[in-house]
Amino acid sequence: MSGPGTMFATVLRGLRSRALLSAGSVLLTALALGSAVLGPIFQVAVTNSYLVTRLDDASNRLTGLSWDLEPSGGSDAVRAQAAAAAAVHGIDGPFAAPQTTLLSSLSDAYGGEWRTTARTDACQHLDVEGTCPSKPGEALMLAGDLDFTGSTVGQTISFGFLGKVTIVGTYRVPDAGQEDFWFDLTRFVSIPPHTNRDGTTPYLPAPLVTVPEAFDDLSTHLWHVRVDRRLTVPPDVTPDIVEGAERVAATLDAPKAQVEGGRLKGDSINDLSAIVAQTRAQQDTARASITPAVISLVLVALALLLRLLMAAADLRLPELALASLRGLSRRQMWSLGLSEPLALLLLSVPAGGVLGVAMGLGLTRWWLAPGLPLPLPWEAALAGLGVVLAAAVVAVLAVGLVLRVSLSEQLTGVRRPRQSSRAALIIQLVLVAAAVAVLVSKLSAGKPGDPDVTDLILPVLLAVVAGIAATRLTASAATWWTRRRRSRSIPSFVASRAISRRQEGTLIILPVTAAIAICVFGAGVFQSAGAWRESVAATVAPADVVWTSALTLEETVALTHRLDPDGQYLMAASTVGTQGPLLTVVDAPRLARVAAWQDQWTPGVSAAQVADLISVQGKVPTATGTELAVTLDNRATTDQDLDARVRLGAPDGRTRDLYLGPFPAGVSTQHGAVPFCRSGCTLEGLTLGAPAAQRMLMTGDVLVSSFDIDGRPVSGAFEDAGWLIAPDASYPGQITGVSVDASGLLVSVASGDTPMIAQVATGAIPAALPVIRGADAETEARAGAVTSGASSFAVDPVLTAGSVPLLGPLGLLIDYTMVTTDRTLYDQAAPVYVLARSDTPSAIRDGLREKGASVSTTLAAQKDALDQTAYALALRLYAVVAALVLLMALAGLFVSTAVQLPARRRDAAALRVVGVSRRAVMSSVLREFVVVLGGTAVAGLAAGTLAQYVVLRTVTLGFVEDLTTPALVAAIDGQRLAVLSGLAAVLFGAVALASAALTVRGARGATLRENAR
Repeated sequence: MSGPGTMFATVLRGLRSRALLSAGSVLLTALALGSAVLGPIFQVAVTNSYLVTRLDDASNRLTGLSWDLEPSGGSDAVRAQAAAAAAVHGIDGPFAAPQTTLLSSLSDAYGGEWRTTARTDACQHLDVEGTCPSKPGEALMLAGDLDFTGSTVGQTISFGFLGKVTIVGTYRVPDAGQEDFWFDLTRFVSIPPHTNRDGTTPYLPAPLVTVPEAFDDLSTHLWHVRVDRRLTVPPDVTPDIVEGAERVAATLDAPKAQVEGGRLKGDSINDLSAIVAQTRAQQDTARASITPAVISLVLVALALLLRLLMAAADLRLPELALASLRGLSRRQMWSLGLSEPLALLLLSVPAGGVLGVAMGLGLTRWWLAPGLPLPLPWEAALAGLGVVLAAAVVAVLAVGLVLRVSLSEQLTGVRRPRQSSRAALIIQLVLVAAAVAVLVSKLSAGKPGDPDVTDLILPVLLAVVAGIAATRLTASAATWWTRRRRSRSIPSFVASRAISRRQEGTLIILPVTAAIAICVFGAGVFQSAGAWRESVAATVAPADVVWTSALTLEETVALTHRLDPDGQYLMAASTVGTQGPLLTVVDAPRLARVAAWQDQWTPGVSAAQVADLISVQGKVPTATGTELAVTLDNRATTDQDLDARVRLGAPDGRTRDLYLGPFPAGVSTQHGAVPFCRSGCTLEGLTLGAPAAQRMLMTGDVLVSSFDIDGRPVSGAFEDAGWLIAPDASYPGQITGVSVDASGLLVSVASGDTPMIAQVATGAIPAALPVIRGADAETEARAGAVTSGASSFAVDPVLTAGSVPLLGPLGLLIDYTMVTTDRTLYDQAAPVYVLARSDTPSAIRDGLREKGASVSTTLAAQKDALDQTAYALALRLYAVVAALVLLMALAGLFVSTAVQLPARRRDAAALRVVGVSRRAVMSSVLREFVVVLGGTAVAGLAAGTLAQYVVLRTVTLGFVEDLTTPALVAAIDGQRLAVLSGLAAVLFGAVALASAALTVRGARGATLRENAR
């Protein structure tokens, strides 16, 4: 061993003789190195992928550029469009070629504020019924506007300064597939007139689509050219490129510039700056979330590598003893000891580098945006170098532990357990103290936030401490059992003695326990994050498809009932802000069939049960006809004539009041015209009082014996209608009774000296309206009641949910019929939505587009957007980590078990020679493995589950965290835990059974003779 050649030959001979250990060591080192290289690559890749998908998913108006060109005098439409395109063509940035559209000013005529628009080939990108305009004076009208105005195709209408226009056909709002052509589909929104507390908003119909030549007849100050440039998103886009585009967009705020052909002014709502800021935040988030996954993987690999290198060094004990007897110096002994580990390390470096780049390329192609180039940041090389140095330190540690063994033990080749050194004990106590301190700090933390250093190290700390505890407990329990004199079971005694005396058997507990713990933690975090993203997506998009309606909530509800009378596909929804609580108003009877309700919001309570809890309990009767008659028996004493006001819900969603009277004493009938009920009106309430529903003195009973529509009794007008005192009744205390029997509706009143009106309503509406309360929602306004416009009502939270549609944990979910029966909601400033199923028939979808509704988002799009965030993509790495850690644990266990097989066979052969039966020997080996591996599995599962529970309580798993984002559920999935436990039992059981069988099969007397030689 005097020259390099001799050393080289010794290394090759040793690697060949211990080929299994050598291969395992190379595999683990390569995995550690590849993981370190993968981390920085994947971190940069997910950030770039998020940027690409975020820009692709954003609407053109948020990422593109728009200008308005006011043409100079004498310019025609063709020259103005060419001038507008030329004026912005030279602007740098990743933008598509200019596209121009002609728009007129608003003309106050024909009951609304109308404008015309034109673009070449417009009809090819619209769903047109009728003919396409071919000359000036012809136009297409939105189908919903045609119905709203009562116009007909072929009609010629005067639109003020726009002149007379013949409607030659209708069109529907284009679908999302036409957004690139039209740039902004919201330009086709039709807003009907509506009244709020501030007055009436005028009718703003969608533009009339005509031909470009029609603008030549208008004065140039009555029209302009809208020129747009879409953002193009190449796969290799970076935040720096987008920041350059954002700087271009910022220049559009400058005053109007005089250009050839007119004056140009930017008209963009570009939000690229926010997207860039989000991307930078995502970059930090990806770094914070990928780092612990990579570190966990590297640490497990190094721990298992240490175990295998120590096993290899143990097998070299006789060789090292012989070298020591030959007089090798301390330096030469170290050179001999490190020769094999360093040779394995040199073999692992290229394999690890290739593996890391290959994994990065595979994950990029599999998970990230198509066509995304593979980044190779310098941090990847630096991380790989760090792992190489760490592996070298592990090799030095393994060799050092062996070289400290006494010469007698080196000659015997068997190492017996001994008490831990003071340094080892101190290290173990420090690790336990650190784990307890971090655990206490996380359990006492407040609201969830971004991951910090304690979140990153807690899973690893718990895994290591669990491994140490399992090792010591297993060895201590085995020692106690061995010394127990009452046991007469030979297999139990042999198994416990082997555990307590054979150090190699328990050394595998720590790394395998850590591997199982990190595997459980990684799988749990990955699954919990996926479930949380589904919850967030369902909050933002509470159904498969979400349409935005330009109608009021009442009109939208009526539209959904007309298009989908059975309630199979559509449900209207909106939000109502108050002086305290925030309400999500839904058409609750349709909730279970249409909404994407999440089980984690209300565990154990289905969407159908939620709908039943908040729906009206009475059946609100429907009257269909044109004339309503009310017959009542006036038995009350009054100081004025008794009149009645019947509150009706019209098919168009509006509430109508029918005033009838007077009703003299005794039985009388009054009739009223209700032409708006031709298609059916809901009978919502009845008010008894003076004319025009004014107050008066009255005491006694009033019996309403019938409601008739066109001479026919209104079906269900009394029975099951749920007549009660109206929740918002002005004088509920003076209404002494409301009852229904075979004779009709009996209302008893006693005004005393205070004038009153008696208000009753159908639907069995309670005084406090039932709501589903979001986890963080308020239930009382500042004045002690929920207020909405002129109405006020108390609420009764019947169930608490983790989230409710649209408003998340801050909202109260309430039924539309419950909140609007005999009540009007004012100040509806929030958007109104139509929630639809993905299998909604095309005829129903066309009906929505005819009324100006457009698709705003889909549940799938929201899920995809959340799945493509840097955080979500980074968390996918946890699934990879869980699989790789499990693979490494199995590989380490297999190699370690195979290395121990010769020694186990010697022990088994010795037992067979002294007369122990083959069955008892196999039972003892099997029991040994069951105890060691069973304790390892239990400790690993417990540590991983605890880490998952603690970390998920204190961190957020996504960038979209805000007040309306549902909380992350930290509950442990028992089913997943059971599956993992079963998997561990099957795998470890198979290893134990196979090892026991192989041990017994080779346990012959010849084994002892061979070793004696």
